[in-house]
Amino acid sequence: MRRRVAGFLAVCLLLSWAPWVVLGVVGANVDEGAGALVFGLAASGPSFAALVMWLKYRRTDPMPRIVTWSWRWPVAAALVGCAPPVLTALLLGVDGIPQHASSVIASAGGPLGALAYTLLAGPLAEEFGWRGYLQPRLRHHYGRIAVTAVLGTAWGLWHLPLFFLDGTGQHDKGLFTQQGLLFFLGLFPLTYTILYVSEHLRGGVWAAVLTHATWNLSQELIPELSPTGQWLELSLTTLTAVTVAFSWRRSPRLRL
Repeated sequence: MRRRVAGFLAVCLLLSWAPWVVLGVVGANVDEGAGALVFGLAASGPSFAALVMWLKYRRTDPMPRIVTWSWRWPVAAALVGCAPPVLTALLLGVDGIPQHASSVIASAGGPLGALAYTLLAGPLAEEFGWRGYLQPRLRHHYGRIAVTAVLGTAWGLWHLPLFFLDGTGQHDKGLFTQQGLLFFLGLFPLTYTILYVSEHLRGGVWAAVLTHATWNLSQELIPELSPTGQWLELSLTTLTAVTVAFSWRRSPRLRL
């Protein structure tokens, strides 16, 4: 298991980091043209790495299937994904949400364009790797907190080059800033919450995709938060993880 986890991480980082470094060195525009295409393909490194590992080990290590189709996990995934950003905006009385949301949707080419971008840029590009491949293999041997720590760290490490790539949201935040710190801290409670909907509610990778998508979309449609708002959002994200942990406390570790 360790060898295959290490293999996945090595392939994932190679597929993502190498193109991102090249884009940064040549100063390519990642918002349009060839630069945007290369950037998008590199951002799909986790899901592509899962595909590579599956092709190599498909006979001895098939992809697990744990999805149970019901109404519970789609509703839960959507709610826990959007709750922290939306509640933060409501509690702080953030102004200009309709105007900002309309501008974001228009810049994406309309509602369908915004939906497509939201699904592709992160959820579908990443989750078949993080939650589809890596998470269930870690869960064969480790508990929920340990898996959250390992997966959250890997997820954060994967994003690291983006802080040095002009045109990305991470670059705008800055690595050695409060915003950068909050970005990394927020990945851990979000990782636990996604573990809950994908494993405990048996939504599998599709629940992870939905949670990731609603999280991203909610953040995009809300104007940039103040530092106080960002800390409040982290607190609510952590509270969401703690809440689902309490509802899961009597559940045994899943054996796939």
